Amino acid sequence: MSSPIQMTHAWNNEYWPMGGAEKAFLLLELKGNAGSRSDRAPMNISLVMDRSGSMSGAPLAYSKKACQFVTDQMSQEDQLSMVAFDNEVTTVFAPQSVTHKDVMKQKIENIQDGGSTNLSGGMLQGIQYVVQGRGDGTVNRVLLLSDGHANEGITDRSKLQSIAKEFHSLGIGVTTMGVGDGFDEELMEGIADHGGGNFYFIEKPEDIPSIFSKELDGLLSVVAQNVQLTIQPTETTRITRIYGYKAEDDNNGLKLSMGDIFDQEVKSILLEISFFPHALGKHEVLNIQWDYVDVTEGAKLCTIQYKIEANFTNDLNLIMNSSNPRVEKQVKITESAMAIEHAIIAFDQGDEEMGKMLLQQQADEMLVAAVKSEDAELREEAQLLYSQLENFAFSSKTRKTLHEQKYRQMRRKK
Repeated sequence: MSSPIQMTHAWNNEYWPMGGAEKAFLLLELKGNAGSRSDRAPMNISLVMDRSGSMSGAPLAYSKKACQFVTDQMSQEDQLSMVAFDNEVTTVFAPQSVTHKDVMKQKIENIQDGGSTNLSGGMLQGIQYVVQGRGDGTVNRVLLLSDGHANEGITDRSKLQSIAKEFHSLGIGVTTMGVGDGFDEELMEGIADHGGGNFYFIEKPEDIPSIFSKELDGLLSVVAQNVQLTIQPTETTRITRIYGYKAEDDNNGLKLSMGDIFDQEVKSILLEISFFPHALGKHEVLNIQWDYVDVTEGAKLCTIQYKIEANFTNDLNLIMNSSNPRVEKQVKITESAMAIEHAIIAFDQGDEEMGKMLLQQQADEMLVAAVKSEDAELREEAQLLYSQLENFAFSSKTRKTLHEQKYRQMRRKK
């Protein structure tokens, strides 16, 4: 059977000067491909839902509806558990096969709102339940939904992110969903980032079911788990920055944990690279290794290795006329994400004029690039920034909207 993932790479320029280059960009892409496979890997999910007082009314009602939807989509081969938390952590139901859906859905319906927010306790209990439900080839995921800040139990961001990272190394992912404008987006994105899951900003309670559906659609089509990328540059190449995922340095190079990949999903990593002088012609500049668990082949461990070359020349005409529009577009979108990040920092520091100026400059640059390339996506991203600037007033909601746009651009999520 063919590999469930397809790997491609492309430079933003086909040729580079022999004397060296300060800034080159390489786009690595990984696409899930289930092929003709019709069955799916068994699911092992824990739903972790905030039921604190601020969730009363529509947020809690739509959250329960979403969790009941998840229950309906699962089969007897799947494991499902559910935890609700306020200042205390309550088990709605422990890990079990999804055989009595009506009973499980009624237990979800019976959840009532309560007190404060022990997010860490809920997350840890959900993780422990997923640990209990693990099996060969299962897709293991905690779905954590909250509308507030962690103010009970463990409240330190770095500790909560470290917990998510530790269990991600064991093949357990954590997806986070922040509701409204009262949650801590840095914490929720950080947990998802370290936990190998996804982060969602849910602006309106009525959007909760559709976001759950989007996440579940992906989990139902997982083709590879615990995807790890290791990048080792040659002596004449230096990686100056990696966009999209956090990298850790180990003895074998830079390692990126990329979580699970779904059928037809594309994961993108943009590398910023500098070259030392090279002789004329093609030269190996990077060694690449992908490690993953193939769930289409019954949890088979797989490793794929290959080398990436770059082409060096003194022909200025070749260098000036060999750009790759697709990669240049990715660079432009990444620059937009970085500009938004810098603008958020300025807003947080009380410098609203600087933040607005950064957003305005980036919107203008995106629009110019969109017109030149006749690219609809770049135009759409520019218009999103312009819409943010209309009658601008920095608030918690504005911050979350900008943060979500930055996250989506950096991860290339639609």
